[in-house]
Amino acid sequence: MRRTLFAVTAAVGLVLSLPGAASAHSTDDWYTAKEPPANHTFAGCSVSHVSGVNQELCWGRYGNWFSMDGMISDTATDGYCATAQIRYEIYENGAWAGHWHYRKVPGHDCTTGGPTDGTFVGEFVSKYQIRNVSSRACHADSQGEIIHCESNWHGLAQSTASHEDHGRPAEYPWVNGA
Repeated sequence: MRRTLFAVTAAVGLVLSLPGAASAHSTDDWYTAKEPPANHTFAGCSVSHVSGVNQELCWGRYGNWFSMDGMISDTATDGYCATAQIRYEIYENGAWAGHWHYRKVPGHDCTTGGPTDGTFVGEFVSKYQIRNVSSRACHADSQGEIIHCESNWHGLAQSTASHEDHGRPAEYPWVNGA
């Protein structure tokens, strides 16, 4: 009986210690910049408005090098703040990683205003080549820590519109390679 109990306990411990979704990595994938690199052209935006959270992240790219900025807005007086989460795959050591990297967008909003009254986030530039980038809206606490996120992931919607056409203030222009 003791052997069986020990074997079951060891098996449960092994299962619980296996890595799950690749949410934490030793890689530091992004750096902040004053503006996107001059060679990055507009690639599109990933957008959603779910449960009082409006997230709109716009991306520039040069090949598989990406830059990102956007707006996070809390639009409901529901006791939650708003933030977003991104996921992507990186190219590292000569190959695509084969798993997702997840990052919380560094910024949150608790103002309960309109969809464009939130917090500007960015400019962030990838340190690695990335692909399959997407984002989703999340509820956060007042410190910006994620409580829960929508289940859907939103990829880049191809668009030729300028950054300002997506409702962001003109003081945060998107460099469109022009």
